[in-house]
Amino acid sequence: MVKEVYFFFRYGPGVAKRQKELGLVEFMKDLARRADADGFAELRQRLVGDLEGDILEIGTGTGATFSYYGPKANVTAIEPDVDFRATAEEAANHGQAAIKVLPGAGEELPFENAVFDVVSVSLALCCVASPSETLRELRRVLKPGGRLRLLEHVRSEHWLAGPLLDLLNPLWLRINKVGCNWNRRTVDTVRNAGFKIQSIEAHKIYSKAAPATFPLRIVKAVKPNT
Repeated sequence: MVKEVYFFFRYGPGVAKRQKELGLVEFMKDLARRADADGFAELRQRLVGDLEGDILEIGTGTGATFSYYGPKANVTAIEPDVDFRATAEEAANHGQAAIKVLPGAGEELPFENAVFDVVSVSLALCCVASPSETLRELRRVLKPGGRLRLLEHVRSEHWLAGPLLDLLNPLWLRINKVGCNWNRRTVDTVRNAGFKIQSIEAHKIYSKAAPATFPLRIVKAVKPNT
């Protein structure tokens, strides 16, 4: 925990300065590029690189995952923020997959039941208003047997770090400016939403671009057939 705290306070001020200088959209594009160079690229590839069929991605942001989808992916990407969405639409033109970007929020998806083969979420459940409602919606639009892929940071299981994140989360929300909560118990929420978890990968990346070294999880789950 000492290393994580040092890393955050050593590099955090520079990140905050860069956010102020660039503005939020350009900052998020720059952050994704820098974080990918520090190791997030491998995680994004593990998340979506093998996916095929009709895929829904929610919380697309600036389209940081788009270049990692393969040519057999047909992606519908949802993003509520108009400025992020415009940047994502541009990014959609440079990947291998067919990608269309639409307005919308995870808590109320504009789709019929059981229409997607896969739902992909990358570092977005931390920001939605209600993770449980969002996951219920994702389950609704997935076909029976459809797959859920998540790359998310989660609340620390450390006896001190976890409660500390709970205590400081209101301050973190004010700092990050994108609605990110750093203490969500996402794996439990996935289970409670009725998904069957197939695998959980634990990761941690020390990135100077994103110095809050959260515990990261790649979660692979399925919607049961019945």
